[in-house]
Amino acid sequence: MDQSASLAVIGGDVRQAYLAELLRAEGHEVRVFALERHPIKDCTLMTDLHAELPGVQAVILPMPVQHGDALLNAPLANAPHPLGDVLDAIPAGTLTLGGAVPFWVHARAVQNELHLLDYLSRDELALLNAVPTVLAV
Repeated sequence: MDQSASLAVIGGDVRQAYLAELLRAEGHEVRVFALERHPIKDCTLMTDLHAELPGVQAVILPMPVQHGDALLNAPLANAPHPLGDVLDAIPAGTLTLGGAVPFWVHARAVQNELHLLDYLSRDELALLNAVPTVLAV
């Protein structure tokens, strides 16, 4: 039995855009934010996170999550977005995934009652990410 999920992909580079495309191709409802310079077919472009994030089952943030001084890493966005504002818009209890998450973001997630996982700290990713590096040497 196929189960589709409602997911939000927020910020990032072409890897995030590609992820959104793959998730959509798998039949999931995908909403995107801060990816305006890379339109993604059949995905809903969000403009108001507070109004459009309720109802998503998971939010996928980029790796790294932060750019510069507390901004969302979003090189494909038309404007900068404070990362704190993004975190504050995610409904409490929502599974939130991100890579290379700084301590202050973890603290904000706890404060906002988000279930935040840093996928870069997962053994599976760390090991698979190290293989190309070792082979290149």
